[in-house]
Amino acid sequence: MFLGTEKLDLQLTLLDSAQCFRWVQVGERYGCVLFGSPVWLWADGSGIHAEGSADAALLRDYLDLDRDYDALAAEYAHIPCARAAIEYCPGLRVLNQPPWEALVCFILSANNNVARIRGLTQAICERFGEDMGGLYGFPTPERLADASEDDLRALRVGYRAPYLIGTARRVCDGFPLDDLCSMDYDAAHALLTTLPGVGDKVADCVLLFGCRHASAFPVDVWVARVMEDWFGMTCKSRAKTCRLARDMLGPHAGLLQQFLFHARRTGMAL
Repeated sequence: MFLGTEKLDLQLTLLDSAQCFRWVQVGERYGCVLFGSPVWLWADGSGIHAEGSADAALLRDYLDLDRDYDALAAEYAHIPCARAAIEYCPGLRVLNQPPWEALVCFILSANNNVARIRGLTQAICERFGEDMGGLYGFPTPERLADASEDDLRALRVGYRAPYLIGTARRVCDGFPLDDLCSMDYDAAHALLTTLPGVGDKVADCVLLFGCRHASAFPVDVWVARVMEDWFGMTCKSRAKTCRLARDMLGPHAGLLQQFLFHARRTGMAL
């Protein structure tokens, strides 16, 4: 299946940029269960290709291929560090992940490094998801809601075990997860932080990577350093940094954040 000729670095977007933790690499191909079926992606000189039963339009949307990233670069061209970060990450795109998957993965991300988050995500999928020929589906809210803390702690999720179970039960009981995409940012953020294990930063990650809120601006240690060192923004709290950054950078602040985050984390020098 041919997906298009847009600029997309699969390695950077799917594995290296710390926005998604589910993809596996086998040779030049990248695999994951998406929309209920296994998908393999690869790129060559002719463009981006996929193998699997998922609809091409869904995959293009997931990969954010219909967004004009040249226009995004032009929007921030007047900010030297933003321009440098975008140029540093050619082919990076911000994925549109399923909200439930983003929610679970970013609860797991709290106080964790990327390799460990990836390992925990894989362990949960193998234990509670469906085996689809070596690729594992993501467990449903119902499946995690029925898990015991001992089941999850055996996978080394630690103190996050009750958070995962409690959040899954809230979703099963009607928490409007799928409605967050269409809600006002402030309302969606406030609602998310009522879930167990979801603080300000996790909520912003879920909104940016799972709910299409392009202005959501997750602030971790790397982004806090970016905003202080590159933008001169010194705040006593990360929540205030987030508010000021969103005001300064506008409706696509979160998209830019991903470029700034990756550039700073991997050592880009200004």
